Amino acid sequence: LVVTARDGGGNVATGFTGAVTLQIWYGNGAIGGTLAANAVAGIATFANVYATTTNSELRLRATAVGLSPDTTLSFTVVPGAPVELRFDTQPSDEIAGQPITPAVTVYAVDAFGNTTPTFAGAVTIALGNNPGGATLTGTTTASPVGQVATFSDIGVSSAGVGYTLTANAPGLTGVTSAAFSITLPPATQLAFTVQPAGALTGQAIAPPVVVTARDALGNVATDYTGTVTVAIGANPGGATLSGTLAVAAVAGVATFSDLSLNNPGAGY
Repeated sequence: LVVTARDGGGNVATGFTGAVTLQIWYGNGAIGGTLAANAVAGIATFANVYATTTNSELRLRATAVGLSPDTTLSFTVVPGAPVELRFDTQPSDEIAGQPITPAVTVYAVDAFGNTTPTFAGAVTIALGNNPGGATLTGTTTASPVGQVATFSDIGVSSAGVGYTLTANAPGLTGVTSAAFSITLPPATQLAFTVQPAGALTGQAIAPPVVVTARDALGNVATDYTGTVTVAIGANPGGATLSGTLAVAAVAGVATFSDLSLNNPGAGY
């Protein structure tokens, strides 16, 4: 940019050596570089002025003490080349095995943080911090559509606090997401994890019978603390089941240590 001091007749005021300053006159954003320069023979040259924010109608004004200012014609500032990735929609807390909602989105920015609509490279996400030793499920590579790469079906397989995601693309600086938590799904089913073994009539079944609450994925529902009740199913000997028949689960596990039957029989 070149700014010239002129006299009342429009001639170059070659004797002017004062400081000329540039500033934004119209439009949002910011400019950088050397914004003040002393005139040499009436001419001030600004060799490294740059805009840092995209703008469709930017105007600059030049001022100097004692002189009337002048304003540029409006001009457009477009994004620079993409240099790094950013998360647009950060991952949120979710249940293990369920898609993270809302969908995680990633976009590319130039050196000043402006979104770069021309970026079309493939973005890959992965687990960063992994407190639960989990696996990231779903489609983990996506290309931008309308400037944004969207990951709509990714999920984390295990519970934990402090997970993060990383996003990377060839040639760009990657980014790490904010931390999020994954909780266990609710308990949906019971399973005998220690089956009843043969025993003498009136004697406690050993080892103790154990019943475990599991979620839909088959994981132990460690937050389940409900009461589990056992009863005789098939009863070939017409026996009565004795002992503590209702036990509150601890971390999803109910242990029955004193069950016994009072009649012999095969196929209980």
